[in-house]
Amino acid sequence: MNKQGVTDRMHELHITVPMLCKELGMNTSTYYRKMQKNGEDFSAVHLSIMKRVLKLNADEAVSMLIE
Repeated sequence: MNKQGVTDRMHELHITVPMLCKELGMNTSTYYRKMQKNGEDFSAVHLSIMKRVLKLNADEAVSMLIE
């Protein structure tokens, strides 16, 4: 996961971590723990929600969330 890309996109869209976590249905400590592992522990459902919330097209989602 491109953590800096996710952070930059959140900033661009004025989305805070608590706002994203509410959409993901997880608390902020869980989010940060998953991010510490480069997003490896996010489920496909979580990645799909992040794609929607961050308004990513398919190519952006692959480069930002998968790689």
